[in-house]
Amino acid sequence: MTQAFRFSRRSFLGLVGFGIASTGLLARPGFARACSDLPAPLKGTDGRWQLSFNDDFTDDAGFNQRWLKVNDSGGETKSVRLPGNVNLSGGGLSLKLGRNTNDTNGKRPFTGGYVRSRDFRQCYGYFECEMRIANEPGVNNAFWLTSVPETEGDTHFELDVVEAKYPNVVQVTARRWRPDREVLSTTYRPRRTRLADAYHRYGMLWSESQFQFFFDDRKIYEVANTFAHTPAALLFSNAVASFAGKDDGDVNGAATAIRNVRVFQNTQ
Repeated sequence: MTQAFRFSRRSFLGLVGFGIASTGLLARPGFARACSDLPAPLKGTDGRWQLSFNDDFTDDAGFNQRWLKVNDSGGETKSVRLPGNVNLSGGGLSLKLGRNTNDTNGKRPFTGGYVRSRDFRQCYGYFECEMRIANEPGVNNAFWLTSVPETEGDTHFELDVVEAKYPNVVQVTARRWRPDREVLSTTYRPRRTRLADAYHRYGMLWSESQFQFFFDDRKIYEVANTFAHTPAALLFSNAVASFAGKDDGDVNGAATAIRNVRVFQNTQ
């Protein structure tokens, strides 16, 4: 695609019915368009960048069209993720944390939130969000991507744009889970910064040849892409977990807040 297009709401919904949104070009009306407000990491890069997905989490009906609330109790965490912990409030997405009153064996005493893009998939591009982490130790606050069964073939991968942990841990990772495991990762700790005090911007530029990760538009990690070459879905989640540090046993009232998410695609 070499031109910018605009779609009405009705025409967009019709296209979704044919699965076009899953190509990564469309997610909401008018999204596949040239963008004059490019993120700083894209300025000066080659190509024609278009906004392919955007959400500022102010519209409940639109949110339910674009996202799935995930019920999840797996993984190496102390939490179950419940749809009821996902809310839109104050112009943003809130993933609430709390106590799991149904925990009977002490293995998952906490609850968290988890959402996944319903139809949107994209291979390569720039992905960013503005997020304020929960003001609690021991919580993993994550914006990530995963390959999907319908297109991944033999290679299942995960791209963690960020796994942020209180007070100032920014961990970024590109991970292949199958057919064999490979982990490319680094941890960045911004000095004199508490990630729960304000929104910060987390970004990843994913190309055929490399990954570049950004914190507040500053590049913090660059590594060759040796395995991620199929479309991926977007995910936000949080959970109390041992790998996120020691928790204080009480996370009631805390939440991970996401103000917006933007995805760009190079159409040149």
